[in-house]
Amino acid sequence: MNPTPLLTLLGLTTLLPCVPALTCQSRTTQTMKTVSELPFKWTAGRRRCQAGEGCQDTLMLIANGPQVNVLVVKDCTTAEDQEALVTQHRAGPGLSVVSYTHVCRNKDFCNSMQSTEVLGTLPTPAVPGPVRCPLCLSSSLCDNAPEQACPEGHTHCYSGTLRLRSEEVISNLRVRGCLPEPGCNLLNGTQRIGPIDVSEDCRSALGPQILDCYSGTIETIIKVSDLHLGWTMHWQTCAADEGCFENVMLIDNGQQVNLLVNKGCTVAENQNPEVTRHLEGPGIAITSYAQVCRQKDFCNDYSTTNALWTPPPAPGPGTLHCPFCIAKFGCENAKQRVCPAGLTHCYQGVFKFRGGNIATNLRVQGCVRQPGCNLINGPVKLGPIDLSEDCTYLAVKILRCQKGTLETIMNVTDLPFQWKAGRTKCKVGEGCQDTLMMIQNGHQVSLVLTKGCTTTSDHEVSITKHRTSPGFSFISYTHVCSRKNYCNELSTTAPLWVPPPVAVPGTLHCPLCLSTSGCENVPKQVCPAGNTHCYNGVLRLRGGNIATRLNVWGCMPQPGCDLLNGTQEIGPVHVSEDCNPQSDTLTCHKGVLVKFGRDLSKNPVEWTASEEQICVAGELCQETLLLIDVGHHSLLLGSKGCTEAGTQDITGVTHNSLPPGMVVASYFRFCSDSDLCNSARLSSELLDTFPQSAGPAPGHLQCPACVQFSGSCNNSELVACAQGTSHCYSGNIELTGGGLSGTVSIQGCMASSSKLLLSKNKTIGIFSVNEELARDTSASSPVSPNGVAPGCHGQRCVLKRWDIATTLEMKEPGGREPSSLSVSIAA
Repeated sequence: MNPTPLLTLLGLTTLLPCVPALTCQSRTTQTMKTVSELPFKWTAGRRRCQAGEGCQDTLMLIANGPQVNVLVVKDCTTAEDQEALVTQHRAGPGLSVVSYTHVCRNKDFCNSMQSTEVLGTLPTPAVPGPVRCPLCLSSSLCDNAPEQACPEGHTHCYSGTLRLRSEEVISNLRVRGCLPEPGCNLLNGTQRIGPIDVSEDCRSALGPQILDCYSGTIETIIKVSDLHLGWTMHWQTCAADEGCFENVMLIDNGQQVNLLVNKGCTVAENQNPEVTRHLEGPGIAITSYAQVCRQKDFCNDYSTTNALWTPPPAPGPGTLHCPFCIAKFGCENAKQRVCPAGLTHCYQGVFKFRGGNIATNLRVQGCVRQPGCNLINGPVKLGPIDLSEDCTYLAVKILRCQKGTLETIMNVTDLPFQWKAGRTKCKVGEGCQDTLMMIQNGHQVSLVLTKGCTTTSDHEVSITKHRTSPGFSFISYTHVCSRKNYCNELSTTAPLWVPPPVAVPGTLHCPLCLSTSGCENVPKQVCPAGNTHCYNGVLRLRGGNIATRLNVWGCMPQPGCDLLNGTQEIGPVHVSEDCNPQSDTLTCHKGVLVKFGRDLSKNPVEWTASEEQICVAGELCQETLLLIDVGHHSLLLGSKGCTEAGTQDITGVTHNSLPPGMVVASYFRFCSDSDLCNSARLSSELLDTFPQSAGPAPGHLQCPACVQFSGSCNNSELVACAQGTSHCYSGNIELTGGGLSGTVSIQGCMASSSKLLLSKNKTIGIFSVNEELARDTSASSPVSPNGVAPGCHGQRCVLKRWDIATTLEMKEPGGREPSSLSVSIAA
């Protein structure tokens, strides 16, 4: 039987069973040395491991002539014990790669390696041969590496990048040097050294060196008291002419802070790191950071708010009262607060962020020194993001607009055509839009209509003739307005449609088709005079709740795949053309969702994906949503994309746990009936399936409650459980698939007599899951109502620790979870 798990109320620290655990040396170091500086020695810190973990030592040494790269990783590990092993991945002279690995559990600090001496000596210098090659070993670029004579027997010049990846290491090592054979095989097939994944890329030998950059976007609103923050991000490989960019902006109204972080690749010119204080506090303060760099991989490595935010001076309270708010929605009922002394005006406005996959309207209310709408002194450019300020939004009433979509194909003789739309209430600051497209091919015409709310600026009615060839025409109508309710009042094709003149027949015969299903076995028809080529392509229309794949066969006056004359956007609809379509492939929404918050089991949130993915033949579209709500905190994990062939069309909902305990439930859909069929827009697809019932009364049981994705549940908050709960739960769900990978750590109140939340299920939609208890919950000791927790009875207790490792995360000092975090990633 496992020992009873214990809790201490002094720091709300979660404890593992009272079993021995190792303490290991801990250090990660990567440094460049010369051969004359070897052996290299170091000291290390210490880390208390989880029960069952061992200690590991990894040393990797890459030598290239007089240069040596030394990488040391020492830490706790779950890997099996391994005797000390020295491996010569490539022997010199010239380039050489050698490593040392060791995993042990026999005693504390058994990973005691502290010098490169364990690897022995490097090969002695060789007799120079006739071949000369550039020589470089660097984390920066090697464009101007000097040439040196290669050792005798070395006949080829090597140019490549070694990528080293682990939880502790994200590093690229540029290598140029001499090898005795051609090819991209410096590592002789090695793919992993200790905890480090190693890979090789020799594309730089064919042209300019290609950078890797940190990449991702964070938008979140937090309390001022929660600063300072740090973050980590995924990485991407750039195009040949691109550099790395990063932009960070803080908007602070004295109570809350909006944090925007955006990183990635860019063609923009280099820009030295620059901090701009657009507006000083107290009151509303706005600060930004920007950099564009190319000097090395991952040069956009700014990862904390420390340089941007310092607590402003705290003047005494003044006499002015203003509403305080920073939110994407819902500042109408903001609370009034006392402004600091010296601030004389209330500000309310909207900051519009556009570009770089961001389209946000941020409502800001607070105290300022002067009147007006000029907090940022005109539009601001943050890398790919345009920031503008508008103080008219909050004064404008919320509009109501006509709403609806129409996708149909009819005969030309049925025109003009009329319709009646529905109605909707927009968000603050939104206008109404009308978009109509008419694609005519011979006697057929396709109508595509979308009406609704939009954040786009007003523009008058615009009718555009994208193509008007004989026998074929493509015309669009767009309009955005905010002058009155239901101003997007287009209800007929009459403004666009004028019957074309009767065309004189020519001599060319082409198949004629306009269809959303297919054009097989269509008869040939005589083309109008002036048409000299047959067209065969697919038009894809995406956006504004439109997802159409239109097959077009017909007559054109010139060859090529340019039916659209370069048109890419019509209102909210993106249009594209493909003249080599694969009829058996789907296009699916693609993206992942990671959202922390409160009451996510009650209040639906938006669940959309900004990207699309063309699947492999036979694949289906999928969307999967997993909700975990422990009471005061909730986590939503979502995924949209393609999934492997063989899956059947199916939609399902699973309720693994419902009140009075924790909520653990999931929604999934696999579909192939149409492009972009994985189109659920809100988490209400899951929430609407929950039974309606009054909240249970509080009981006497108290448990720590926490949910974290790729984070720890240290210092969990103690909560009162509802009546009907029987014990405390503490466990972890390993989750992979659909673009997400990590550990979900969970603590909370359990109503079921079962130990497991997922009842041994191994799949949730696209996710593969494996649940493990962090301790024996059948023996868990709930905290007594008088607040006294059981003690350790003299045995040594081991603090629970979970290593944080995720592609995109937010961290606060002390490991606390952010009060609110919403992250969107293009897998």
